Order: sequence, then C-alpha cells, then structure tokens
Amino acid sequence: MRIVLLGFAIAWLAYRLGQAPRREIVADDVLVTRVRFALDELLEHPGSVNIEVHGGRVTLTGPVAAAELRKLQRTLRGMPGVRALACRLRAHA
Repeated sequence: MRIVLLGFAIAWLAYRLGQAPRREIVADDVLVTRVRFALDELLEHPGSVNIEVHGGRVTLTGPVAAAELRKLQRTLRGMPGVRALACRLRAHA
C-alpha cells in the first residue's frame, strides 16, 4: 500500500511541476513599453506600428514587412503579460 501511495505522490508532483506557469499580470503601460522594445528589436521601421493595450490584450496596427510578421507574432504571443494579440498589421513586400 505504501508503494502505491508513494507512486501516486510522485506522479502528482511530476504533473504539477510539468504544468505551464500561470500567466503573469502586467500593467497596460508596462506592457506597451515591453511591446515597443520588442518592435525595436524585430522590425526595420518600428515607429510605423501603433500599439494599443487594454487588460493585457494587445492590438497592433500599421504597415510591416511581410518577412518580419511571423516572427513578430510569435514573439509577442509568448511575451509575459500578453493575454491576446490582435494583429491588424498590413504586410508589404
């Protein structure tokens, strides 16, 4: 019986430690700054992109190079504090 309980405890610990961490809550103004820094790193013309954040939901508008779009979306979706991403960017060649 002890072996069964020990096995259950180990399985439960492995399950809990393997779970993804809870999403971090970040203030909207802090999130705007984080997104702006990410745009500066990833885009050739980051100033042409407008950022709006409400409750962790990020909305991007403006023009962006098509080659930069996929990496930008992937980076922002993985950013702590981003609950949703509405990417309304116009891709160009």
